[in-house]
Amino acid sequence: MARSKNDLDLRKLELFYWVAELKSFSRAAEHLSLRQPTVSAHVRELEETLGAKILNRVGGGVSPTALGQLLLEQARALLALRRETLVALDHFQGRVKGELMIGGSNIPGEYILPRKLGPFIKKYPEVKPILRIGDSAGIVEAVLDGKVELGFVGFKGGDRRLSFQRIWKDQMVVAVPKGHPWGRLKASDLKNLCKGGFGWREGGSGTLRSFRRLLTRKGQKPEKLLHVIMELGSTEAIKEALIAGLGVSILSRTSIQREIEDGLLKEVPIRGLKLERDFYQVFHRGRTLSPISQAFIHFLRHQ
Repeated sequence: MARSKNDLDLRKLELFYWVAELKSFSRAAEHLSLRQPTVSAHVRELEETLGAKILNRVGGGVSPTALGQLLLEQARALLALRRETLVALDHFQGRVKGELMIGGSNIPGEYILPRKLGPFIKKYPEVKPILRIGDSAGIVEAVLDGKVELGFVGFKGGDRRLSFQRIWKDQMVVAVPKGHPWGRLKASDLKNLCKGGFGWREGGSGTLRSFRRLLTRKGQKPEKLLHVIMELGSTEAIKEALIAGLGVSILSRTSIQREIEDGLLKEVPIRGLKLERDFYQVFHRGRTLSPISQAFIHFLRHQ
């Protein structure tokens, strides 16, 4: 017999949220510093309270049922409200404390934000950053879904629900492995790009979008100019492929500075093509930013 739905427990909802979000009981238990049987028991009790299954358990993984998806959305909103309430209370008492929920596309997430978070935590030691990393399209989606409060991405989207603000400049460079014939050139012509076998990030990459726009402005058709021989899931994977001698790529200078200094990769300027792009800070216009996120924005602006 199902228990009364008035018995819904926020803690059980939180455990269910992390199981559904991470698609695993074991990963949720690890994230929450709990034993897996404890997490499983709480989720089972929640299903008993509702009188229905909220998770499909198939092949070692889990996914929400239709009811579970509805509950997941409500749990996300409730947990966000709880987090905002706790942060507001701390802020009222003059403290910046709690979780900073941010997301970064590949370059900001792996190469820029970690360097910013270090001094921010020193200033606010009671803040715990939670950084989600994905491609630009995925981070924008996370902001829309409320999974992160602030995103840092490599393109400016057109969704009117979101506010995009330019925050950093980036230079993209043509990168080649040590010993590549282009490495001996002081500069290369745009037409030579079609002779190289390119390695790219996935389709949601801001670097790829920005470079395609630059080529289009030059009257070039990217799909005809660039011969893509591989598509890899991260900048680190592309760098390793280049170091191994596989093709060339367009990469952020920020991401390959160390490899250039170590002589593993070389940068090749392209005549008549200024490879610059912007990074944007993005947040949802319809949601009030927490005091922690506001403090982080202020910190970034005054660094």
